Amino acid sequence: GDLVLDAFAGSGTTGAVAHKMKRSWILIEMGEQCVTHIQPRLKKVVTGQDRGGISSAINWQGGGGFHFLS
Repeated sequence: GDLVLDAFAGSGTTGAVAHKMKRSWILIEMGEQCVTHIQPRLKKVVTGQDRGGISSAINWQGGGGFHFLS
């Protein structure tokens, strides 16, 4: 039931890991990397195409979803 908040999302790593760990998360970022890096990365997490980080340790296969607001 944890909620993870990252007010300086950068490249989206916190959101990616929180999502894979089935935590609710909120990312905040003002830079253009929201569209160029974070959103595409999180789409890969959801579809299971992001195999980096903790994916192998938890056998991440994809799933879930997210809302992107700009």
